[in-house]
This record gives sequence, C-alpha cells and structure tokens, in this order.
Amino acid sequence: MTHKELIEKGAKFLKNSKNWRFKCQYVVKDFVSMCYETPDVFGIRGSHNILIEVKTSRVDFKKDQKKRFRREPSEGIGYTRYYLCPENLITIEELPDKWGLLYCNTKNKIEVIKESEVFSERNIYGEMNIMYSIIRRLALKPQILEFGEK
Repeated sequence: MTHKELIEKGAKFLKNSKNWRFKCQYVVKDFVSMCYETPDVFGIRGSHNILIEVKTSRVDFKKDQKKRFRREPSEGIGYTRYYLCPENLITIEELPDKWGLLYCNTKNKIEVIKESEVFSERNIYGEMNIMYSIIRRLALKPQILEFGEK
C-alpha cells in the first residue's frame, strides 16, 4: 500500500468513523499552511482535533522521530495523535509517549491498536494557522461573516 493510499484511508476513517472518538466533520489531507508541520491527515471536530501521521516504511518512521515537533511534543499539533501504518510495521513499544497506533490490516480496514492520550500542551498557533488557512481557502476573500440575528 502506498503512502497516498494510506492517507486516503486515514481521511475516510476519520470522516466516516462510527466511533465517536474518531468521527470528524472536517478532514484535510497533505495540508500545507503557515504551520511548520504538514499533517498527512488532520481531522477537526469542535475543540478536538486528530493528527494522523502515515508511515509505510521503518526508515520513514525512524526519520520522523528526529523532527523538532516530535522531540518536543508541545511544539506538535493534534489534541490526539496517531501513527497509521500497515500491520506490524510499528509496535506499541516503539511509539512516542501518548501516541496512538492504527493499523491498516490485510483486509484494508483500519484497526485501532492503541488509543492516543490527550496532548494538552501542543502547538495551538499551528492548529489555528491550519484552520485559518482552511477558512481563507473556502471564503476566498477577507470579509465580515455575520451569523447573528438581523
């Protein structure tokens, strides 16, 4: 399975999940913004967001551990954070503190192997940059948005 295919599966998993812990109303893939972290999959629902980092090789997983925002979890994005990989590529014992693990099994279904803990200290500014970028791309131009009574 390719990196791109796993990203697609991760995005659909968050959008269509029957499990309330994963169900997200808005999901972006490979999203480049002013945030220095480019999430493979980022799901948003209310004040909770979920980062999914996709790995298809051991080399890529090991290289990921060297990134600044992996070494300093408070600089990373995601209220909860998961690695998604083919079955048995990453073990629970290898996960960074608090991270969850998702496997894409031989039937191409995503299994929750370990749930993520909450990252209360995280890069809120990076998350806000992602959300601002989404709004900017959808609204097309700066404007006053009125939602109250007239």
